[in-house]
Amino acid sequence: MTLPDWAPASADETAVWQGKPRARIVHWGVVTGVLVAVTVLGVGGFLWRSGAIGLALLAACAAVALVGFAMPAGSAYLWRTHTDYLLTDAALYHRTGAVWVTVTELGLEKVQNSAYSQGVFGTMFDHGTVTVDTAGSEGAELSLRALDDPDDVHRLVAERAGVTGSDESIPGTIEQWRAVLDEVRKLRTVLRTE
Repeated sequence: MTLPDWAPASADETAVWQGKPRARIVHWGVVTGVLVAVTVLGVGGFLWRSGAIGLALLAACAAVALVGFAMPAGSAYLWRTHTDYLLTDAALYHRTGAVWVTVTELGLEKVQNSAYSQGVFGTMFDHGTVTVDTAGSEGAELSLRALDDPDDVHRLVAERAGVTGSDESIPGTIEQWRAVLDEVRKLRTVLRTE
């Protein structure tokens, strides 16, 4: 897999996965736009038939309905077409923006945790959000939203970052844990005597 032109990745990085928000996100924008437009036109038509507004205000309602359709439909389309995700063997990249382009790079060595979430519709139609956290971050450092098969993407990011949770070992040495046990015993003795 070749690196896209927008990626600031180094020449020795290899692309592991590329993705975009799901195409159906645009459909939701169109449905929302249609509902807004129909509502505005319905109210305008009702007011015009009842004689409350004239033909000029009915034309203004039609213009508002057109804008009411274009805003959610157009913004969903622009967001989907100008958002890209890239996972390489060294970093995770998120590119967004049509006019002002922002590229966020998150080195895989900094990843502390990753998770994915799906709402009710996400569970029904298999889409969701993958969040990636770094040590010391307030909340999610990077969110890959509206992904198809978020569990697969989450698993791939976690494996590449080495946070799969498959390490069953307990941190620390036996001597360190014996020292902790000795301190707990001393504390228990002090608490019993008081």
